[in-house]
Amino acid sequence: MRVTRLPIPDTLGTPESAAFEELVGVLNGIVVDLWGDDDFVETAEQALAAHREQDYTERIVFVAIEEDAIVGRVEVVFPLNADSETASLLVDVVPALRGRGIGTALLAKGHELAAEGGRRVVSAYTEHPIRTLEGAERLVRASAGSAGLPAESPAVRFVRRHGYSLGQIERSSELHLPLPPEREAGLTMPLNGFRLVSWWGAAPDELLERFAAMKARMSTDIPQTGIAVDPEDWDGERVRSQERTLVARGEPLLVTVAVHEASGEIAAYTELAVPADGTKAEQYDTLVARAYRGHRLGTAVKLRNIQELGRRAPHIRRILTWNADENDPMLAINRAFGFRPHALTGHWQKTLE
Repeated sequence: MRVTRLPIPDTLGTPESAAFEELVGVLNGIVVDLWGDDDFVETAEQALAAHREQDYTERIVFVAIEEDAIVGRVEVVFPLNADSETASLLVDVVPALRGRGIGTALLAKGHELAAEGGRRVVSAYTEHPIRTLEGAERLVRASAGSAGLPAESPAVRFVRRHGYSLGQIERSSELHLPLPPEREAGLTMPLNGFRLVSWWGAAPDELLERFAAMKARMSTDIPQTGIAVDPEDWDGERVRSQERTLVARGEPLLVTVAVHEASGEIAAYTELAVPADGTKAEQYDTLVARAYRGHRLGTAVKLRNIQELGRRAPHIRRILTWNADENDPMLAINRAFGFRPHALTGHWQKTLE
């Protein structure tokens, strides 16, 4: 077995892209094995679109190769803000070949790359579908929140063995659409002093910079007890860059914002990545600015966005969302909409020596 860097091709369907396309297939097999469905399967076109955008986040991929076949990968994600101290590692190994040191070799390469990039704190993630959480006798808990991850999970044992500590748990929840009329009626409310604006694919020019300023708050205003998070700089061009990437992936964002009429500020926003096919949309950001909390704006923007989703993409029948386990206000909003538990994600961190 050898670990080697994977070149990111310019185009697909060429000899130079064969290894990249092979890796996409390997990763799709891994996610189907974990989840039991194709919710997180992606095409090579979608994967390449994500890797092409390197202006704000750098991605470096190394693969493990055994008998001329890719059997695992580590992807190191570097935020490129000037003061960034963190890097994220995504480590995957073909299920049938786990327990042979492949993951350990890939993780070591990830640590090496993070250190070379001047990063002090590294993150890793474990994912736990709801069906895998039943009957766990010993749980590993973060410093905040009430959920726990099964201590005997192979993924949990792996990261703990390599010195990672559980910083935060995210709850993944699923909502089936359409909303029952009585539930939708119960969530509807008057908005005094605010107006809702929705768009799909690209923010209107007159709101672009205000929207970027709001997105910059996402890295600092959400609960992040127990984990180190780099602040993110956003401007209009970064918003446009994200929009272009998601359009290239075939998953443009459907966005609803609440505008404070007196000041013109964006007080809240929510985003859904909406594919052209399939039945699942993924919730991206939802945030209410601290100065405007207490007006039920989180409920208002999410409801309007779901209503817009029904009009613009009626083929979508499910929404998946992720929230910090300690984010009680947003979890309460989700329960009011009818979201049900789907999975837990562990956010693990380690400080490199």
